[in-house]
Amino acid sequence: MKKHLAIALGLAVVSVPALASKARLESLGQSANGSQVIDDHRSIFLNAAQLNNHKDFATIEMGTTTSQGALDQDATATPKAEGGVIKSSGNMVYGLYFGEESNTSNALRAAAGLVGVDSKEQNSTTLFVGGDAGVQWGASLLHQAFEDEATDSESSAMRSKLGIISGNIEAFANIGISNKADDGTSEFEGKSSYDLGVTYNAGGDVQYLFRTSAIMAENKGGDEYEASTMQIGASKSYKLNDKAMMWAQAWYKTSEADQTFGGDSFKSTSLPVTISLEASATDWLTLRGFVNKNVFIGDEEINAAGDKRTVDGLAQGIGASFVYGDLTIDGSLILVGSDTTASDGAQGTLNLDEPMNRVSVTYNF
Repeated sequence: MKKHLAIALGLAVVSVPALASKARLESLGQSANGSQVIDDHRSIFLNAAQLNNHKDFATIEMGTTTSQGALDQDATATPKAEGGVIKSSGNMVYGLYFGEESNTSNALRAAAGLVGVDSKEQNSTTLFVGGDAGVQWGASLLHQAFEDEATDSESSAMRSKLGIISGNIEAFANIGISNKADDGTSEFEGKSSYDLGVTYNAGGDVQYLFRTSAIMAENKGGDEYEASTMQIGASKSYKLNDKAMMWAQAWYKTSEADQTFGGDSFKSTSLPVTISLEASATDWLTLRGFVNKNVFIGDEEINAAGDKRTVDGLAQGIGASFVYGDLTIDGSLILVGSDTTASDGAQGTLNLDEPMNRVSVTYNF
């Protein structure tokens, strides 16, 4: 405990926080892979055109480089290592990133019967390029390939991301090009996938949001998995004072999955509302947190019989950033919800011996 406090006190310097990481976004109730609502350098993984707004930095997401279980998922309590650098040159921006993986891909591979470590996504490299020619644009290409002759396993994936920012409109199109895995017994092939979104900045710190995504995959026996999601939402940001910001967002969301492999069919309709708050406690410490809940609508059907259940979607979390000049260390102090737990496995408990579950380090230059 004393050691952690000493580290925190050692970071006490006057500076402007460079707030950007998976830890920050998750602690604000957003996806670790980018937000349409909250500005963060992780937005380049959602809309590649955000390269023009987030550049000249190096970042490391701390975690293990080995398999973490059947689904091999990157999560707050079980982070995976990744990192890279984004650098500008004139009107252009370039980037190189290692370790980017898809939790969805790894989960579907497991559902198709590929449970071996070698069948998971790994050995990935992502290239970024962007620029400003009156319209800000950006693109990225991920390539992932792995082979182990001893276990007769191989895995590969390729994904592209395209984005533009023009005036009050931001749009992105993220497309799965290929996704295959074979462990000698089971096979997986991603047939198609896309993630499309548009954000309209209406002024007055108000945004209108749209996003739709779909994926189709197939296993060795020709059984298929199909899933789709559509979201329409709105958000508003509030500058409470010189040190604090608050965001309020609401989405109307529908999801559907037809799983001839990987479990029961699934349908859901929900209206999740998220309130997020971030405040500078001192020049060297920023604190943040969120609460999320389905309001009025939160229905799921989880099997062929169409049995329904109500899901409140209640979740909350807190996090912190420690700042030392241009270096920022972000951490998720606690994240609690229906599908997340604290690092010590005790929901609702702040573990002071190991206070940060997910840790990210970013240096701006």
